[in-house]
Amino acid sequence: MFKVLSSAANSKQAAALLAYVGTRGDEQGEKRDIEIFTDSGQGLANAQDRRGFLHQFTQTFEAQLENTNFIEVRFDLAGDVRDEALPAALNSAFGSKPFVYARKGNTVDVYGHTEERAGRLAKVLAAGRANSRSKALDKIEAVLREAMGKAGIRAAAEVTAAVGNERKAQYFLQKFIRSHDQVRRANGEPVSSKQPTKAAAAIYEQWRPQLSGRERRNAYHLLFSARAGTDAQVIMAAARAVIEERAPGHKFVLAHHAETKHVHIHVMVQARSADGERLTFYKADLHAWREAYAQKAREHGIAMVATRRYDHAMSRPYTKEHAGAYKRAKNNPRYPVSDKTVARVENKQQRRIDRELLVANGAAIAGLWQQTAAVMRAAGVTGQALTLAETIGNNVLEVHSRRAGEEPAAARSRDDGGPARTSSFLSHPGMKELTRLIGATEMAQTPLEMRQKMARVNQALDQMRDTLPSAEQTRFEQYRDGVNDKMHDRLARLQYEQQKGAAGAGEAAPEREARDRDFPAREDTRQPGTPGRQREQAQQRVRQQKISAKQKGRQAEEQDRKTQRNQGDEYER
Repeated sequence: MFKVLSSAANSKQAAALLAYVGTRGDEQGEKRDIEIFTDSGQGLANAQDRRGFLHQFTQTFEAQLENTNFIEVRFDLAGDVRDEALPAALNSAFGSKPFVYARKGNTVDVYGHTEERAGRLAKVLAAGRANSRSKALDKIEAVLREAMGKAGIRAAAEVTAAVGNERKAQYFLQKFIRSHDQVRRANGEPVSSKQPTKAAAAIYEQWRPQLSGRERRNAYHLLFSARAGTDAQVIMAAARAVIEERAPGHKFVLAHHAETKHVHIHVMVQARSADGERLTFYKADLHAWREAYAQKAREHGIAMVATRRYDHAMSRPYTKEHAGAYKRAKNNPRYPVSDKTVARVENKQQRRIDRELLVANGAAIAGLWQQTAAVMRAAGVTGQALTLAETIGNNVLEVHSRRAGEEPAAARSRDDGGPARTSSFLSHPGMKELTRLIGATEMAQTPLEMRQKMARVNQALDQMRDTLPSAEQTRFEQYRDGVNDKMHDRLARLQYEQQKGAAGAGEAAPEREARDRDFPAREDTRQPGTPGRQREQAQQRVRQQKISAKQKGRQAEEQDRKTQRNQGDEYER
């Protein structure tokens, strides 16, 4: 079994995790150090060695992510409100988050920090609230209106703008100071508007300590386990081989906890290597780690196969909320709980088979059990365990065929003992996970992150292709090309935005041209090669577009500077 147990965000948490991995309690309950080994094979024998390793281990740790989401809100006050009462009411509405405000009559404009994601709010505002089904703005305005009411001030609230990154946040703060008279801080102190740029920079730096967002995952706590009686040193060697293969360049320590019957190898590994590569543990990544662990164990002579819940047609797991509701309903008949929740908890507790899953994916499940039996035979396993694996595979296939109203489909399983082929790629068991991975690419913020997500999508596509019949291959390849086209468009946009942020704003090139410009050619045998002359012409067009974009960026910056100087002169006059 392989699991990701927890993560560490800072040096203090990493030290606590290292202490857990490297210490165990003896028979008297006293803590004692145990053998712990680093990625280089060195043993950490004492506290001094561990402190030295921890110092190197935390060099790649990153600081907390800053929450740079800001909104501009307009309050229309009802009745007479004294200026002295306004700061307390606004602080109550914004929950002591940093903000500045300006009042003109019964209208109060506020520019302040928010916990909401401003990017989606900005999209709603840009498209028009009437054209969006999102209720996020309505909820924010209702909360602000209610908080102002509790403070004794009746006011209507309207969100008029939203920004979600540091550069825009500082620019909009400067714009707010420039365009309003008598801007004040949260405590009521006035803000000087003679030099808006300097005033905005100073205020933002004062706000920065309050902008901390969610913590990064800088280290992971992993667990490799095996059945009781397995050689612990062999499992430790397999765990080391898996980490070296799946996380090259990442420092780690591992230790064997021998107080349980099962073999437990605990690992602490860096989330980010010295080269900047980050580990991710999405569902597809977890399965890939389990596959690698099973393979390394087999190479060391241990019969092990990586399986998932649907490989056994087991019932869906239930959450703590399900368990709590089920227990309360048992103790109190008046407590309402749905039949689905009761069935989900009882099915899992009694280890019932998921019949729908068996009917839908029985052929694939049977193929995986046949693969398990083949691995056991190759490892020299004999006796009851091998017989059970073969019997389970045959029985699952027979039950699946009977419940699905088909003839026994043993012939549909692959000759090499691999998973059985499905009838259509749209009904493939992995389609749901593939859809989730494709959706995750839309959340990528950098080209590096996008490439990593693209690699996971293509890995899932490769796995699906191997289990499809020949009749579905053509449709599947068309679907794959469409998916890759969209991902490359997204990557091109991210690369262009990164270049624009580094070299100045410019006019965006069309997506197809941006892809050819920013992304190196893929090693894809399905795509025809571009002749040499056409490639040179394309490169020449790209160079001209770059020069044109830089010139337009410089012209835009020069125009902004002239505008700011003119506004400053008008203000002084």
